[in-house]
Amino acid sequence: MDLMSVFIGVPTLVSGSAMLFFPRKKRLEAEAKVAIRKAQLAAGASERYFEEGRTLHAYPLPASDGKWRTRGAFLTACGIALLCLAYFR
Repeated sequence: MDLMSVFIGVPTLVSGSAMLFFPRKKRLEAEAKVAIRKAQLAAGASERYFEEGRTLHAYPLPASDGKWRTRGAFLTACGIALLCLAYFR
């Protein structure tokens, strides 16, 4: 059994399943975190990395649940594949 595939496959499967079955909740959580961080930066907080504020404005989160579901399905499939590889190795 390949333990590296298990250690990567389990979190990938769990996070992908959450995105697949609860996309609205995950999207709203991410939007809330981005809004809080934008407000902190507007209030004068220092950036955690180079051009964080520009990045938050230039690359918005997906607006629909369909994109979150697609990503969740991809991560779930990858997690299952990694666990199968770990089992059959």
